[in-house]
Amino acid sequence: MHYSSRKAFVAAVLSCALLASFASPGSADSKDDLERQKKGVSGKIGDAKKDLEHSSKKYAAAASALKKAQASLDVAKSHLNDTRGQLAVAHARDEQMQAALTESEAALNKAKVELAEGEASLAESESQVKQFTLETLQQGDRGLRAFGDLLRGQSPSSFSEQMSINESVGDAQLATMQRLDASKVILSLNRDKVRKLRDEVATKRKQAAANLVTQKQLEAQAVEQTAEVGDLVGARASAKKSANTARKEDAEQLAALENERNSLAARLRALAAKEVGSGGKGSGGDRGGTLSRPVSGPITSAYGMRFHPVLRRWKLHDGTDFGAGCGTPVRAAASGTIIQQYYNGGYGNRVILNNGVKRGKSVVTTYNHLSRFAVSSGQRVSRGQLIGYSGTTGYSTGCHLHFMVIVNGGTQNPMGWL
Repeated sequence: MHYSSRKAFVAAVLSCALLASFASPGSADSKDDLERQKKGVSGKIGDAKKDLEHSSKKYAAAASALKKAQASLDVAKSHLNDTRGQLAVAHARDEQMQAALTESEAALNKAKVELAEGEASLAESESQVKQFTLETLQQGDRGLRAFGDLLRGQSPSSFSEQMSINESVGDAQLATMQRLDASKVILSLNRDKVRKLRDEVATKRKQAAANLVTQKQLEAQAVEQTAEVGDLVGARASAKKSANTARKEDAEQLAALENERNSLAARLRALAAKEVGSGGKGSGGDRGGTLSRPVSGPITSAYGMRFHPVLRRWKLHDGTDFGAGCGTPVRAAASGTIIQQYYNGGYGNRVILNNGVKRGKSVVTTYNHLSRFAVSSGQRVSRGQLIGYSGTTGYSTGCHLHFMVIVNGGTQNPMGWL
């Protein structure tokens, strides 16, 4: 049944029940109608430990989708931020590498100039040495020639002058030879320097090129991830809108049910007072007896105040939840008469059992979210008798039994009676 249709149906059933209660205010049917209305309009109250357990499946699904959309968006944003960070590092590294490459290339160019100058100097020195060697071969040894001239009658002063010139030429040639040797050494060093700088420049160019490839890849990833984030933002907005719509629908129905429950509480307490005041055992008997656990299973949500995920405020969780797989047998907590078994938008399939007067108080127990019934209205049951099977109908997002104890018209912690 559609949500709005189901809501209208429940409201119609409740209205009919209310009219019936006024028709015979002192009868068992009046107790039946008031009890059914009060509990029918109560709805499920939020449980902080089970975040979305006490809300409609529609809202729970929408909230879950929103949570997943937000998580996906957070992951995508994180990836995008990481990529942008890596890209910024790549940009900074590119600038540093370009600066280092420019410096290395300048050093290489300078070394090439020095190498060219050294090669020119070496060539000049080699040329001078070759010329000197050629002249020596052509003219002979200058010292020997001066000594021969002396023997042939040249004046000693001319001999001394020739020898002095010879020494100067020798010194000049010696200097030329030394420069030649030095030029060779410097040239060798410059060649090594140029070779190393060329290797360094080549390496830096490769590194810069590799960094540029990385940079381009990161830029492409950033563009793709930015688009993904945009899509996820849209998905989250859509999920948020759906969740807000479902929450509004839940809040409207919960508010309406709660308002009716409050208005019926006084009448139910009056009926309880009448039943206790009459001194009767009610329909259940077992005066002074306690209640048995209705189902085997752990307590998954206790009675008490909870922060409602839909109404966004603290509300009473009016029963104790027992974890039980769908289809688990649910048994009467005490003997009594079935007041009503019906479907309620909040409690789902529920059984309301009048257990009579216990400890001097009127006690009614309810069994909610059943998958199916095993009893019918007006039927008497014994303690431990099968009355239905656990399920997840109504405001429930998982298989369990929501067990309530109503004492003198108001809910109490079931654990004080078990």
